[in-house]
Amino acid sequence: MARVDVRGEICPRPALIVRQALSDLDTGETLVVRGDYPPAEENLRRMCTTHGIDVTTAETAGESNEFELELRVTEMASLSEA
Repeated sequence: MARVDVRGEICPRPALIVRQALSDLDTGETLVVRGDYPPAEENLRRMCTTHGIDVTTAETAGESNEFELELRVTEMASLSEA
């Protein structure tokens, strides 16, 4: 399982970093993304949903802004456009 830490990054950097990491994965593989910028979480969810990548919340750190998402590449994923 690949991991990417985008804490400390603000948009559009988290999406660019995640997009690059996803392009290296094959169908069925998972990328865990950890971040701390709420707009980036919303943007990542929207980007992945639009491009056929399953998104689940792996962890949310209570009252802090940190989040962790699991992104799974599906057969329907269009990574070249992500």
